Amino acid sequence: MRRTVVAGMLVALSACASGGAKPVAGVVGAVGPRQAAEQFLASIRSEDVQATSIIWGSTKGPARELIKDRSELEKRILVMQCNLNHDSFRILSDLPGEALKRNLKLEFRRGQLIAQTTMVATQGPNQRWFIENTDLAPMRGFCSNQPQEQKR
Repeated sequence: MRRTVVAGMLVALSACASGGAKPVAGVVGAVGPRQAAEQFLASIRSEDVQATSIIWGSTKGPARELIKDRSELEKRILVMQCNLNHDSFRILSDLPGEALKRNLKLEFRRGQLIAQTTMVATQGPNQRWFIENTDLAPMRGFCSNQPQEQKR
């Protein structure tokens, strides 16, 4: 009996120490909009197509279930991986959007490049959150690792 209690306490303590933004095996989406952004960007940075496909989605669920053509799904994720390639990021704001969506403003850094963009997180099935849209226009310099064009 004592061993069972001690083992249970160790499991509980390790779960508390592991942090909250890590995806759970077999579960799609995230518990909240910030966690969705964190999981999405971790999957982008690690170039994990499968992980990206379960955190990127819509009110209907993850992209892997919505985009039936696997090659199309992979092409879209590769474009996001290139444009959102970063060394670090921080969430600047998390504001309410339309229809229970959240607008997240983020700042990205890659080498000497710094850019800000907006992500839209939406709640899907089972009250899980997905990254529905990301404005890639401000991030184009990150893909080529060339300085962004200066507006004239």
